[in-house]
Amino acid sequence: MGEKLEFAGALWKKETDTYKCHPFGRPRGIEKIGTDAWFHKGFSNTVIHERDEGLILIDPAASWDTKIKYAAIRPVTQARRHTAIYTHGHNDHRFGVPDYVSECKAQKWALPGVIAQEAVIERLKRYRQTLGWNGIINLRQFRGWAGEPSMATDVIFPDITYQEGMTISVGQVVAHLRYAKGEPDDATWFFFPDNEALCRGDLFIWAVPNGGNPQKVQRYAKDWALALREMASLQPQILATGHGVPVLGRDGLSQALLDTADLLDSIHEQTVALMNEGASLDTILHSVRAPEALPDKPYLHPVYDEPEFLVGNIWRFYGGWYDGMPSHLKPAPEKSVATEIAKLAGGSEKLARRAKEVMDDGDLRLASHLAECAHLASPADKETMTVAGEVFKARAAAESSTMAVKIFLTAAQQLGVSSDDVMPGKTVSHAQEERAKTKEIK
Repeated sequence: MGEKLEFAGALWKKETDTYKCHPFGRPRGIEKIGTDAWFHKGFSNTVIHERDEGLILIDPAASWDTKIKYAAIRPVTQARRHTAIYTHGHNDHRFGVPDYVSECKAQKWALPGVIAQEAVIERLKRYRQTLGWNGIINLRQFRGWAGEPSMATDVIFPDITYQEGMTISVGQVVAHLRYAKGEPDDATWFFFPDNEALCRGDLFIWAVPNGGNPQKVQRYAKDWALALREMASLQPQILATGHGVPVLGRDGLSQALLDTADLLDSIHEQTVALMNEGASLDTILHSVRAPEALPDKPYLHPVYDEPEFLVGNIWRFYGGWYDGMPSHLKPAPEKSVATEIAKLAGGSEKLARRAKEVMDDGDLRLASHLAECAHLASPADKETMTVAGEVFKARAAAESSTMAVKIFLTAAQQLGVSSDDVMPGKTVSHAQEERAKTKEIK
């Protein structure tokens, strides 16, 4: 058993966890997971199946590791690349094809085909329209505002698309492809009956499903759960994940799939039930909770996305952007509101000092509002700027999900507060904040 499978076993047995070892992090590299099948773990993963007719590559590379993956794959197999499959259209899954095209041309081999669900085409067109915006999102979400915005565009479009499902054959190997809405609206998952391998793209990532990302387009919790249950019904023996390590073993895989579906269903049902009662988004965000046992599962920790963000995305799907607060329908400029609050508090400096007191008491959510108002009311004041930056730095340190950590780090950086020493995770301050939130609800 190789390093990645051993690490998967350690995660499963809770000898380590994804709070310490993020599923998008190490260990990285290529490893055999079955007869003529390999798994390359990077930030995102590539699955390789070799047959006499050539290679099937699932998610060939991310935009930034095409050379790394090509260099890792070629020493273990020299077969020509027959087919590439994009599990969806995100930048960390749909690159790397040109290296194999160049190789095929040089060797006078037939050019490889590229398969994806048909909605991938529209996604790629949309990315071209919003390059600047997506570059800003990526800078904030993954780098905490360190560097410059970037969004790769040089990609080969799929030349074979399908709607609901298709079956492909490469020699004696058959793969069944199925469409699902989940993290994206263009997801493909597929099953290889010969070795009972399930390849799921980002529908399973060793973390709370990325169904709530606050900076990205609509996600689909209910459809996602349905797809997971269909996958579990196949009783797969191998699970090749879009992020994180692969998993072997029929019973454990089915349980992981069903637990993930249960989490999505529970958050969805609680949210919709409260919406049907006429509750505001604020009430729902502070009321819905994941089922008690599920966040403790080794594959459902909130290290990338988190249940609270799932609630926001479900609200958006059914309820649009109006959150139920009349003042938010046509709001005054935020700076005007902040200035009035600062006046009532006796000045922005006093408001900033109160923000620090609240932060020190562990209520980071409330401290964020106060610090933000103080800074907006006096944006040139160094004291209010520093306090706001320190509050958001503390928030980053208290969070476990990449989404929250990076957004708060970005806010701190933009306010001139260095965040180089921040170590996010399950910390004492996180527990304090959760206690404060529970007290507020009660």
